[in-house]
Amino acid sequence: MKLSYRGVPYATESLKLEINEGEIVGKYRGQNWRYHYPRHIPQLKPKIYMQYRGVAYSTCPLPKTAITQLLVQEITEKTCPLPIIKRCKEQENSAQIHWDNIRRNLERRLEVAKAKGDEHLIQMLEQESKQLSLNFN
Repeated sequence: MKLSYRGVPYATESLKLEINEGEIVGKYRGQNWRYHYPRHIPQLKPKIYMQYRGVAYSTCPLPKTAITQLLVQEITEKTCPLPIIKRCKEQENSAQIHWDNIRRNLERRLEVAKAKGDEHLIQMLEQESKQLSLNFN
């Protein structure tokens, strides 16, 4: 094929290496993009399940079938056990103490606003009190 660049003619030569196309890796401008391997280099199969910081991942996703989903689930359960979190009485008690402190603080602010006679602030604090009672129930 004869080409020219800025008035300088040149001819392209075909590649002398035989190329073997690999799997589709992604898309670029709407076209499939593949790895290209020289034919004399064997194409290695990627390791299906790898681990990074205890999290399983794969560079070669498999089509989702019942068997592959079970395999992925088994592997992630083995590599990433999730702790079962149960709320203890101390946490529930601390939540109750927290709500009590918020209510006590609101009552104190309401008393100060009534002592100053600030009607706008009193209305705002009463609205806040209603919101707290709705959130708590």
